[in-house]
Amino acid sequence: MLHGEILIPKGEGPFPGAVLCHGMGTDHRAMRPSAQRLARKGVATLTFDFRGHGKSDGIIDGNEARDVIAALKFLRNHPKIDPWRIALVGHSLGAMAVIHAAAELKHLRALVSLSSPSEMNGRAERFLSSLYHKAAQIGSFIFEYPRHGPLPGLGKLEGMISTLWMWLRGYRLRINWKKSMELWGRLKPVIAIEKLGAFPKLFVHCKGDRWTPYQGALELYEKAGPPKEFLLSKGGFHAYPLFPGRVRGKWIAWLVSILT
Repeated sequence: MLHGEILIPKGEGPFPGAVLCHGMGTDHRAMRPSAQRLARKGVATLTFDFRGHGKSDGIIDGNEARDVIAALKFLRNHPKIDPWRIALVGHSLGAMAVIHAAAELKHLRALVSLSSPSEMNGRAERFLSSLYHKAAQIGSFIFEYPRHGPLPGLGKLEGMISTLWMWLRGYRLRINWKKSMELWGRLKPVIAIEKLGAFPKLFVHCKGDRWTPYQGALELYEKAGPPKEFLLSKGGFHAYPLFPGRVRGKWIAWLVSILT
């Protein structure tokens, strides 16, 4: 069971819609400000907690694209939604999930990829040894954050900030690292991106993103079929496209123009 929230604009409808997908270690609240802005501009939104996050059941296991597909089908069946005008928006892990989901879906109107990695398994391999050590200590490959400390792969300062932020925001994550890495190793966004239909695609990234360097997003953009656009901020950081400012304003305006 997935926990989510729908925002419907004022009026009779039917309205265009967008499914907004958060990144690893947060929940649907990270996407709520963007969803609220879209709703004020006439676009209905569905935000939800991925499996293993927030109030949703389950454990992250590499099958996040199934959650995106389920959310999109749910939104399409809403009586106030135009099922032919629905977009997918994802940040980080959510961006990777919407790309894989979109490769299986028909009749999408648009896709927005925010700070997407071009692959996940290669990054995971770099901290695999530390995961094995920690798994031996707790007796399982199922980790709970922030209870089990900072997410792996972060520097000392970044890890402290990330853990503190999760505690303060009430974020929670349950993940089976072994299953996730096995499936992520088989799922390649650079391959899935080539299967997308001829609908508008927007790739948004920041040069200051130390977690997922922009070159990976550029690779996805280059492999995607038209129509497509790439928005690159000179500074910023990994979550910057979700924060108030020029970058968020631009991708929201682009999406509204496509959907309305």
